[in-house]
Amino acid sequence: MNAVSKIIFFVTIVLFAASCKKETETVDFDLGYNYFPDDSGSYVIYKVDSVLYNNFNPAQLKRYSSYYLKEIVNEQFVDNLGRTGKRVERYTSDSLGKPWSLYNVWYIVKTKTNVEKVEDNIRYIKLTFPVIENNSWRGNKYVDVKPSFINLRFNSTYSFDWIYNVTEVNKNYNFGEINSDSTITVLQAADSSLIQKVYSYEKYARNIGLVYKEFWRLDAQINPDSIPQQNYENKTVFGFLVRQQAIEFGKE
Repeated sequence: MNAVSKIIFFVTIVLFAASCKKETETVDFDLGYNYFPDDSGSYVIYKVDSVLYNNFNPAQLKRYSSYYLKEIVNEQFVDNLGRTGKRVERYTSDSLGKPWSLYNVWYIVKTKTNVEKVEDNIRYIKLTFPVIENNSWRGNKYVDVKPSFINLRFNSTYSFDWIYNVTEVNKNYNFGEINSDSTITVLQAADSSLIQKVYSYEKYARNIGLVYKEFWRLDAQINPDSIPQQNYENKTVFGFLVRQQAIEFGKE
């Protein structure tokens, strides 16, 4: 190979390498981090509706409750594992326009692989990255004791080792001031029998975070011979049903 050929070969290799490097640098793979934004000062306001069932007092078998909840991502800190976390201050109010009262403080740890949320000292893995339909994980793997809310009458068939699963992606969500065309659904539990219903799922929207949560924990008396079988809500004797729906979001 003469000198000219060597120069041409060298230039060709350099240009090819530069081209490959440029192409690599422009690859933008969406991991779904913005389904759970954690910017300090960001907030979401929810309307929370719940039903509490308790047949110890037949006159008040079903008690309804509604209130508003505001979650604000606050200052950054280092948790006991040396990771960066952020406080989530939670405020409640009987109605919009009235003063907010501090209810409690949770915190979140968002890493490159998942989001952990510590709720009343119980750690859950809310999301894993990348966000992909049918992706699944043990969302309650760090829960080493049963929370008090499951200590109901019938718990022999109840397991808290839930397998979370992304069942929907890029779905629409519209409620109040919130409109999103990119929402995912995370099914956390779906376990029913003639005496029990455990059902929980959450929806997350890009650049907003959690926009909807529904949680059923009901002990019922279903007649297996009825056609169709009776509705759980009508035959429940003990338990609760909670729906939490986002109506506003922003940044302070």
